[in-house]
Amino acid sequence: MTKPESVSLIAKSCCVPHIEPKSRLTFGGNVTLRPSYSYVVARITTRERWVFAPYSLQERGERDVPLIYLKAARWRTVRGNTGYFVNIPTRPAQYYPVEFNHDFVCWTEVTWNAPQNRWEIDRPTGPDYRCDIFEDEVRTAGQVGLIDRQQAPTPRTPAPSTEDEEEGEGSENSENTGETGIPGNTTEEDGLAELAESIHINPPEMTTMMEPVEITTEGVTYLRREMVGEIHPQTGHRIRTTDDEAALR
Repeated sequence: MTKPESVSLIAKSCCVPHIEPKSRLTFGGNVTLRPSYSYVVARITTRERWVFAPYSLQERGERDVPLIYLKAARWRTVRGNTGYFVNIPTRPAQYYPVEFNHDFVCWTEVTWNAPQNRWEIDRPTGPDYRCDIFEDEVRTAGQVGLIDRQQAPTPRTPAPSTEDEEEGEGSENSENTGETGIPGNTTEEDGLAELAESIHINPPEMTTMMEPVEITTEGVTYLRREMVGEIHPQTGHRIRTTDDEAALR
């Protein structure tokens, strides 16, 4: 005879559904997990590199800062003082004097020392001055480019070529010759025409023929050339005169 407990176990086993285990994926290679890092390169300013020590100036500097280092500084006159200033609207005075240190390529804060009658360079300008110069912006002396107030060089315009103009005039003259059959009028041709007009060719004068005439004097006979007539310049024949015609009669 079956016990009630065994019957209940059999009934539970019949009612519980059978679950097949899921298949697993297998990899033939090695997997290495690496943590991800994000690298941030910090830019160093000349202010951070400068081991600063306060110093003083008797007069403010000149307007000679390269434009690449100008940043927020501007040359202006404020309350009778002329030099570089930075406009800081969040501060009471708004305009604050600054000086550029060419040795360390860095802007500095300046204050007036009335008892000593000089300018005190207190410290490099802070971030609120907006004058930081990064080390990768620093250039050598010959590569800084234009200086403040220096005008950019004006590009040269090439002069018009005279050869093109002469070729153009020659082509125009040749066109005139082709259309009218008359060469273009030039200064040289005008000179030749005036020279030709100034030359007057006179007709050739008629030459005179001298014929020998036999003369006898006291037994001596000699020849003397006498003018017997004129020769025509074209035919070369002697021109008959009235005396000749009378002699022929």
